[in-house]
Parts: sequence; structure tokens; C-alpha cells
Amino acid sequence: MIAGSVNTRGDLLVPIRVLDANGHVHRVEAVVDTGFNGYLALPSGLIEQLGVTATELVDMGLATDLVVTVESFEGIVLWRGERRSVEILEAGGAPLIGTALLWGSLLTAEMTDHGAVSIGPLPAGVSG
Repeated sequence: MIAGSVNTRGDLLVPIRVLDANGHVHRVEAVVDTGFNGYLALPSGLIEQLGVTATELVDMGLATDLVVTVESFEGIVLWRGERRSVEILEAGGAPLIGTALLWGSLLTAEMTDHGAVSIGPLPAGVSG
């Protein structure tokens, strides 16, 4: 189970553990963004710190309907206790968790100041 909280702006914040190129774990606080259909978006400074491998340039659609070309990287996260390979997109702003990483999970949030956020497994009988 991943536990986080809702901030005063209504953002769902959760910790995520990202491995760097040497296998060291970095704890990153990320915003759950259900409008982002990728796995993980991180700012360039954090990507440089992780030393992950660039793979290609990809187009990324923004909420403003603008499409930008960003660099894609191979990464590994510890997600609900398991190592998971993910695509990391280089993007400005706060680290973002997208729906590709959330897929197969149950996301719950108490939408109040400092409300609880949790990400866990789907209930038995629900396929993801």
C-alpha cells in the first residue's frame, strides 16, 4: 500500500521510490495526475541525478492542447513492493504519476485538506 495526502490545492501527493543507474533508491514526492496517461514524468534535474538512460524523443500532449517533444528514459520504480520497469518522460514542474503506472491499482482519496490518499491492489475478482 502506498500512502499519501491531499494538499491545500487539492493535489494528491504520494511518495514513489525510483532507482538510479547504480540501483540506489530515491524517494520522490509525486502528484497523481489522472490526465497524464504515461507512467512517470520527472524534471530534468532529477533525471540527471538518477543517471537513467535516454531512449528516444516522444510527443507529449499537455492539458493546454499543446504538444511538446520530450526525452524518454528507461527507469525502474518500486511500486507496491515490486520492481517495475517504466518509461520516464522529462517534463518541467512537479514529478507526476500517470495512469499507466496506476493501472491495476485501487486509488482512493479523501478530498479535504490533508485528506488521506492510498494506492493499493484491486479487490479480489477485479481484473486490471
